[in-house]
Amino acid sequence: MSVHVKFIYKLICSGLLHKEPSFRLGCRRVSRPEEGAEEIRAHPFFNTADNNTNREPVPWKKMEAGKVTPPFCPDPRAVYAKDVLDIEQFSTVKGVRLDANDTQFYGKFNTGCVSIPWQNEMIETECFQELNVFFEEDGSLVPSLRSDVQMQLDKKNGSSSTGFFSRLFKRKVFILFLSFYFRILYISSFIYCFL
Repeated sequence: MSVHVKFIYKLICSGLLHKEPSFRLGCRRVSRPEEGAEEIRAHPFFNTADNNTNREPVPWKKMEAGKVTPPFCPDPRAVYAKDVLDIEQFSTVKGVRLDANDTQFYGKFNTGCVSIPWQNEMIETECFQELNVFFEEDGSLVPSLRSDVQMQLDKKNGSSSTGFFSRLFKRKVFILFLSFYFRILYISSFIYCFL
């Protein structure tokens, strides 16, 4: 593999996986989602061929016109997951037995499990619908996500903090957040009593 190809691979990976979201490929100086897509399309990884792997440049215009057939179309009726019994063979540690002390120790961990009825209730009540709005009808970012509007609001309110909790308090979502938090605590303590 040539040095140039390695550089392009490293460039695309570091661009997409940058720790700071505002510096990620597709997110730099972008005010509309179309501009982020154009930045990704213009990247050398998608516009240059690789002779070693026989990878051709991506034909964006043909893809938009529907003239390119995908190399693989998954069958929606097929199950591509491994059988549950096949998963055990990947474990490198065999013969481990958990005793009561282990069960007590691991019981203190928060697994992030949320009950299905609670998830269904959240979906039915649509309580997060207002939080999932990112763009106005004209394609611009909503004011709460634009940094220039946020800075103007901070100057107006006399605050320079743009942290998570300051945004949370300004959006008046904090009470909703607390009610969900205490509900989760209540449900988890209720479940813990029966274990």
